[in-house]
Amino acid sequence: MEKLKIKIVLIGAMLLLMVFSSCQDWLSIEPQDSLIKDKFWEKTADVNSALAATYNAMRGLSEKSMILGEVRADLVEFDEESYSNYAKIAGSDINPSMGETSWSDYYKVINLANSVMYFDKQVFEKDETFTKEMLQATDAEALFLRSLAYYYLIRIWKDVPLVTNATLSDTSNIFVPKNTEKEVVRQVIIDLEKAKDMAYTTEFKGTDYFYGRANRYSITALLADIYLWDEQYQKCIDACDEIINANLYSIENQNSFFNIYYPGNSSVESIMEFQYNDEFESQENPIFKTMLPLDTEQSQKVSFNTKELNQLMESNDLRRFGGELATWKYVGKDLYGTVHREENERSANWIIYRYADVLLLKAEAAIELEQYNVANEIIRMIAERAGVSFSPLNDKELLRQAILVEKSREFLFEGKRWFDILRVAKRDNFANKQLIMNMILSGADVKQQAVLRTKVYDTLSYYLPINKKEIDYNPKLEQNPYYNR
Repeated sequence: MEKLKIKIVLIGAMLLLMVFSSCQDWLSIEPQDSLIKDKFWEKTADVNSALAATYNAMRGLSEKSMILGEVRADLVEFDEESYSNYAKIAGSDINPSMGETSWSDYYKVINLANSVMYFDKQVFEKDETFTKEMLQATDAEALFLRSLAYYYLIRIWKDVPLVTNATLSDTSNIFVPKNTEKEVVRQVIIDLEKAKDMAYTTEFKGTDYFYGRANRYSITALLADIYLWDEQYQKCIDACDEIINANLYSIENQNSFFNIYYPGNSSVESIMEFQYNDEFESQENPIFKTMLPLDTEQSQKVSFNTKELNQLMESNDLRRFGGELATWKYVGKDLYGTVHREENERSANWIIYRYADVLLLKAEAAIELEQYNVANEIIRMIAERAGVSFSPLNDKELLRQAILVEKSREFLFEGKRWFDILRVAKRDNFANKQLIMNMILSGADVKQQAVLRTKVYDTLSYYLPINKKEIDYNPKLEQNPYYNR
């Protein structure tokens, strides 16, 4: 099978990305002119280039996705001078004119994925080297990328337009209304159930392609995550068990724990991570440009910090990295905070799922089904890997708290905390919204708390507004009602 070289930016892929994302509207694709139709979608390499462009579009979202997964939560504080608008978002001071509220880059991923799934059928008819197996695997990867983009969209904006077809001409209907979160989730689950049965399995085992491109196991991990979000707990456990029972993964032990982050692509724990390679121009992880500069002069200007770390972790917790804190995951080369990355090592991957994710997803679902022994064993395993102990609990509320705490330690500054809190808060029709209210209020100035309390009581305030430019351009879009009050 032909390997998709994700790490190399192919000229064709970049041209395709520019063509597909150069239009004004975030939901439209530039109409395909004769050059693209007649000269591009002809052979296997064209499909691979287009799919690589889709991966490239998604991995370009690592910085934004990480920030939005942390900034409104309680563990990472962003400096107001360097991240002024994100700091405002953290304080629930949000308006639709902020550029940070734009969802356009997520829709670029969706547009590219839809186009790949449309045009690869033409290549299948023209190029006999593009086999049915390759066609199905390509569609599976495109569905994964589209689904991942939608998963971010519903967690950040809630109700969003659901677009599942490529826009092929300027006569297409480019004005699309919002769908409900439930409708989007339903479609994503259908897509992922289909995709996992078409995807590659272990074909690329032992290479970076196995960790850097979607296969059956990464697709199933995303499916398990969405089942948990949708409160389908047994289905979440079943999906996790499918990965567990494949016997391909385990957690790194204490001595090799830092392999997860450096060099990355852990041979035992990694399930899906977007690949970066500083040897190629524009292939470094974008977090190193502004968030975590590696050069000596700029490295002292990191504009965020971890709050309440001493309360979060014991002094002997390996996840403190010798006192260097969570950012060491990206700038360090060893577990104990002693060896810094070089200036040309801006290749820290964006980890989407690793085996610890799958185990803790299962544990959270098990708690809701009152399978406390299962949850206790998983939490104990993850805690002991970090060198700390865990005492079993048999109370549902205490276990709910314990799983959130353990996940906060394990995935600190990996862009997951806000989404974890939001998922728990919205359970049973936002029966637990006090969790978010307390979290936001605890970080606010005393004088602001009274006003802020009225804001965060409305659950729609937990989602961003649709950017003003999108509203102005598309008459069928309706603003999140919270931002019209």
